[in-house]
Amino acid sequence: MDKRLHYLFHRWFDKTATPDERAELMALLGMAENDDETHALLQEAWEKLGAEEKVFNGEQSKVMLDKILRTERVGDEGEETSAGAVYEQEKPVVRMGRWMIAAAVVLLTGALIWLLAVRHSSSQGEKMASGPAIKKSGPIDVPAPNGNNAILTLGDGSTVVLDSVKNGELARQGDAQVSKANAGRLVYNTLGQVPNTIDQAPGKIMYNTVSTRRGGQFQIVLPDGSKVWLNTVSSLRFPTAFTGTERVVELKGEAYFEVAKNAAMSFLVHVGTVGEKDMDVRVLGTQFNVMAYDNEAEIRTTLLEGAVKVMKGDKSKVLTPGEQVKLDKQGGLTLDEKADVELAMAWKNGFTSFKSADIRSIMRQVERWYDIDVVYEGNVPERTFSGGISRDANLSELIRLLEVSKIHFKIEGRKLTVTP
Repeated sequence: MDKRLHYLFHRWFDKTATPDERAELMALLGMAENDDETHALLQEAWEKLGAEEKVFNGEQSKVMLDKILRTERVGDEGEETSAGAVYEQEKPVVRMGRWMIAAAVVLLTGALIWLLAVRHSSSQGEKMASGPAIKKSGPIDVPAPNGNNAILTLGDGSTVVLDSVKNGELARQGDAQVSKANAGRLVYNTLGQVPNTIDQAPGKIMYNTVSTRRGGQFQIVLPDGSKVWLNTVSSLRFPTAFTGTERVVELKGEAYFEVAKNAAMSFLVHVGTVGEKDMDVRVLGTQFNVMAYDNEAEIRTTLLEGAVKVMKGDKSKVLTPGEQVKLDKQGGLTLDEKADVELAMAWKNGFTSFKSADIRSIMRQVERWYDIDVVYEGNVPERTFSGGISRDANLSELIRLLEVSKIHFKIEGRKLTVTP
């Protein structure tokens, strides 16, 4: 078993593990009897990384490795735990729970990472053991949003607040019945010719728009069965029925698509942003992610399955699975043949994640998800970070992950101040 764990760990570390091997590794890492072998593997990986990076002296490495290998076990009661992962090039300071290794393997691949587990339950247990808790004044934390925060705009311009309306049929738009289902999902069912309703006469194609606000996300099942997951601060405009030889939708922000196959009717995503930074993605049947926020430097299209053609004017790139195309502000298309697909999909899988990102790009994610405003004071150091945390975590938990560096934060209501 030790040999198998050793083999799987090094397959993961070298980025050659298959999905089945990663799943097996996570299962083995979760077993208490493998703690000693896990300890040895982490030490070996740490030394390998240290030799490559040449960032820490011997004493610094010993101190930080001791912290990494300090295992905190989960109690028998199965207390709830909020956890994340982060590392930064200058000053990582970390504690790790054994059970967190598996989650880290999924989130951060290709290099040794430092893990930080924030355990609310242990602190609560200490308070109970010492008597009634005394409320202390302090900064107000920003909780994680509930996620299903979106607005549906119907063909006549009327709106429906989707996070507050009950599940069930919402409206009829032409030949489509619009319903809200469980888990933040909007479904369009084509009914064919239906009797006249107060919404619209049958047979007429209407255009609807689903828009997510800060801290919101939503899933849409289009009339052709295609599924779209909208990230926060994003919108999708689409017809209530697809006709002709092409299915066209319009995206602003970020979305993940699982397009229903239909060889006779191609699927086109028109990506619109402020200015000239727009493009089209043409597919037949595929799974892909498009990130196109106005305040980001690039539009990124990442392909998971099938094939897509990204077009900008007379320029185009064809993607195969695992590739990503970037459209820069100058209109140039760049193909990355070995894209970090897990990073591109982190938001859909419930994580706020970043890789070799500066603090300002991380804070743009934070603003969109936590519905806050970020301001900067002083000369904030230029550093890059890699890591992530569950989107269910409160803002303070993410901040603690980033404060291992010389960057500091102050929360005042819904304003976050970043200082050296």
